[in-house]
Amino acid sequence: MGLKLSSFYDQAESIGGLKARMRLAMISGIPSSKAESEPDSPDNISKLQKALDEIQKEFN
Repeated sequence: MGLKLSSFYDQAESIGGLKARMRLAMISGIPSSKAESEPDSPDNISKLQKALDEIQKEFN
């Protein structure tokens, strides 16, 4: 469970380090500590994808 969700945090870190990881948690409402235990549901994936899209805009 949560393998895809955790990968969003890895992507955020590669974009902007710890600051981007924190922004991902703030925007998505899913903290990194819960990403591994939460299910990779379509809703959770959508939340994190939208948040990551926003982070890419902010850090580029």
